[in-house]
Amino acid sequence: MKITDFSIIFVIIVAPLLIFAQWRAEDTNSFAKLNHQYDGAITVATHDAVDQLRTNSKPNYEAGYDSFKFNRVNPEPAFDTFIHSLALNFSTKDEASKDVLSRYVPAFAILDYDGALLNVFQESTNKEGDRELKRVWLPKIPFSYSDSEGNIITFTLDDFVAVYDADLKEWVKGKRDRIMGEVSIPLLQDPEQFDKVRRDTIVNTFQEELAYYINEHNVYTKQLGITYKFTLPLIPQEDWYNTIDDIGIFAFFQGYPYERGQGTYNQYALAGSRLFKGDVIQAATVDGEKIFFNKSCHFPYTVEEIYPNKKEAARAGYKERSCLNTK
Repeated sequence: MKITDFSIIFVIIVAPLLIFAQWRAEDTNSFAKLNHQYDGAITVATHDAVDQLRTNSKPNYEAGYDSFKFNRVNPEPAFDTFIHSLALNFSTKDEASKDVLSRYVPAFAILDYDGALLNVFQESTNKEGDRELKRVWLPKIPFSYSDSEGNIITFTLDDFVAVYDADLKEWVKGKRDRIMGEVSIPLLQDPEQFDKVRRDTIVNTFQEELAYYINEHNVYTKQLGITYKFTLPLIPQEDWYNTIDDIGIFAFFQGYPYERGQGTYNQYALAGSRLFKGDVIQAATVDGEKIFFNKSCHFPYTVEEIYPNKKEAARAGYKERSCLNTK
């Protein structure tokens, strides 16, 4: 056999392998880029929703305990903002595309001061008597705990509670340290144990409710035109506990098909609003520009000043820098 024959055979055998390897490399690179793009999209959308919560709680009022305590968040604009921002970052903004994207959001949850707010798909009967599937806000789910004596405690993000004393057979509301002498509930006497049980109850409530409703989303996937099994993703316990100190948003985006190749995109985002516990405002000069930012951004800048709120920082000549701006 001539050398040219061997060369032809070599090309016939090796060329497809090289082409396949190149295609796989390009495919992997495309997936990496899409993942980065989608990660950014859900992060920005979640933070935009959080910003909407801040704006919607009480306009022109500094974030803080009193502002928040008596002015509950309005969840609907937050979800609308989330979907709108997500659509924009997916280079679309028409209502049909928003509807398609929302089908891959099995649950959108808000950690409110005194309970969990969940936005999910549910089937109901409309005025014409027909069954229809649409997104709804569920009634607020309280952070409730009951002990072996039959006492009931509903927790909040601080030490304000509503308790049912089984001996007195009545409800009492107030700060833990103020009502502990009025009722016979042992948990209220120990501040450290109280805080542990409070945090555990909030986390467990969120985990159980989200797991249930994300799984229930599978009942509707056929109607929604989706072939994916939704489940609550594995989230480190540390992340759960780090997000229950303030009003926050839990967004899940799952089963979204990639534009090229097989596989689906699955991600979640957790973001705190700093509505309940106001963030510290720090100021610095970066590349000659005077900026201020939330301490929670964890920027590596040398802090020059600390302000009680954004208005004071702006009045001093600093411009706000978002946590999303890493430059």
